[in-house]
Amino acid sequence: MEILIDDPLLIERWKEFAEGNPHSSPFQTPQFLELCNSVPGFRAKAIAVGNGCNLHALAVAVIQKEAGIRGYFSRRAVIYGGPLIDPAHPEALGNLLSEISVALHREVIYVESRNYSDYKDFEEIFSSNGWRFIPYLNLTIDLRDKSLEDIYKDMHYNRRRQIRSSLETGASYRECESESELTAIYDILVDLYSDRVKVPLPDFLFFKALWQRAPGKVFVVLHEEKVIGGSFCVIQPGRNIYTMYYCGLRNYNRKIYPTHLAVLATLEYGLGTGLKMLDFMGGGIKNREYGVRKYKQEFGGIINEYGRNIKIFNRFLYNLGRAAIWLGRFSIKNSG
Repeated sequence: MEILIDDPLLIERWKEFAEGNPHSSPFQTPQFLELCNSVPGFRAKAIAVGNGCNLHALAVAVIQKEAGIRGYFSRRAVIYGGPLIDPAHPEALGNLLSEISVALHREVIYVESRNYSDYKDFEEIFSSNGWRFIPYLNLTIDLRDKSLEDIYKDMHYNRRRQIRSSLETGASYRECESESELTAIYDILVDLYSDRVKVPLPDFLFFKALWQRAPGKVFVVLHEEKVIGGSFCVIQPGRNIYTMYYCGLRNYNRKIYPTHLAVLATLEYGLGTGLKMLDFMGGGIKNREYGVRKYKQEFGGIINEYGRNIKIFNRFLYNLGRAAIWLGRFSIKNSG
């Protein structure tokens, strides 16, 4: 079995392998690898196994950490969408997982595969290589052969009413056209994550790269020429659109719901370009209350249990980091 890590020869074989793969996503493409590696402080590795001219398994692992001293306790790698696996060579996944451990165990505390398709047939291979399954939910909206009116019909009544109220009050949405609009969306997102979400957010340069490069796409929500929301997405032409981040100003106008329109922008784009599905990229852990899941469901989202697989290299630092995040959330929740 041949091992390829950030190898120039990999690119020549990659496109054909990804196009026909049942687990294909824009996160497992050379374009996404290049996007991540174009951002200072953001890095990704392409790791693949194959035989001769054929690839049998591949993963793009995005290496992330926070700034300053927190970086030491937050080092992680994420395989967005899960690895690509040749169905005719499932054994190649075991080789790939082994190589991922060798390549990353000194750099990160853990690596996580966030699955956006069904990997149940490979669960035993993950488990035998020391990866643990987490019953994490995902939400999707089917766009095939649908109109915008069809999408409205699948929404919760209140969501439909709130969107129509927003549009009737003069709010609108479109693709982001300038860096000043991009900055305004990012500032809203930063406020959301610092005040409510309380999980790390990438630097502005990552979002600028999403705006400037394939497979990224950014939408802006406006009212009276003021930026009041937006969404950051990743596109897979001919297949799916993924909402990485979306946001809106809170308490801006009682008749306008900017976050709803940020999601609606992605839906309308997907319908207009013949995409098959919108993927919300996350619905929380099964059997746990999660407000964001309910929010996404009210757009007509369908729940899938694709889960996540995680391999922990340093359990002490992993538990320490989780405790720090929990304590941070607890202190915010109970302050004031």
